[in-house]
Amino acid sequence: MERQTDTTNGWKHALEEADLTLTLPGDIPLTFRRLPRRGDKFLESDEFWMGSRGEYEDEEPLHLVHITQPFYLGTFPVTQRQFSTFRPDHEYGFPDRPDNPADQVNWYEALEFCQWLNENGRDEIPAGFTATLPSEAQWEYACRAGTETEYYTGDGEAALAAASWFNGNSEGRTHPVGQLQPNDFGLHDMHGNVWEWCRDASDQHAYKRRLDGVCDPEVTSDADTDRVFRGGGWVNSSGYCRAACRLRWRPGVRVRFRGFRVCLVSGPCPVSPAAEPASRAGARRDAAAKAERAGSAQKNNLSEENFPNRKTRKIE
Repeated sequence: MERQTDTTNGWKHALEEADLTLTLPGDIPLTFRRLPRRGDKFLESDEFWMGSRGEYEDEEPLHLVHITQPFYLGTFPVTQRQFSTFRPDHEYGFPDRPDNPADQVNWYEALEFCQWLNENGRDEIPAGFTATLPSEAQWEYACRAGTETEYYTGDGEAALAAASWFNGNSEGRTHPVGQLQPNDFGLHDMHGNVWEWCRDASDQHAYKRRLDGVCDPEVTSDADTDRVFRGGGWVNSSGYCRAACRLRWRPGVRVRFRGFRVCLVSGPCPVSPAAEPASRAGARRDAAAKAERAGSAQKNNLSEENFPNRKTRKIE
């Protein structure tokens, strides 16, 4: 493949604004943004509302999550050009599109790429950090970038189209990364284009066992179990591209709409207890969401009108 060129405005801005850049063979850059943050200011910790209300049971209850460990997240999903420096013989679903996301990458291969970075990029990776996949909580915090709407650009398909390649505009294929609007953290393609693997093992009831204010949650497993992926893809309808949407699949499966994004983490992330009971507030929210799905609520809307800004919202 040819050397990386500034093919989109997103690439140009990423190179200018990156908090960290790793150099892959062939002088190919892999850019990162440091989180948590507010604007240009790095934070020691931050919090956000994870999940949704009135959508799907595995996204409920909506709960407060604290991000207490700093991490770096790739500005883009890993591209074919970048992944091919590690595995030049990889067969892509959409071959010879070097600036498109790497696709047909299974969970194991995504982790192998991260381990390869640890072994070959140690001089550039900050001390104390390790390359891996993001946890679900890290991914959703990064995607939302302070928002509480369906997408970081707002609610509805018109808002999604500004940030995402999905089945309403993708024309049946992936697209070069960085063409559409980034979020307020400077991250591109968090919605659509390709689904992105997370570290977490799948647990459809994980949210119900969490207390509000949980720190850095992650579902771990040593078994060959289903793994979570996030963000939606070019083949999917808008609902699958929501920030809260979470799906699972076997870790060894390769498909044309699944890739990954690299995360640099600082030490091991704390793990929520496996049998942690839901809080009373969480149970009440869960009951309200079930009633809403059953039709007892008049409308199902995740806009700021119904869900005020997190600075003023209180859980009762």
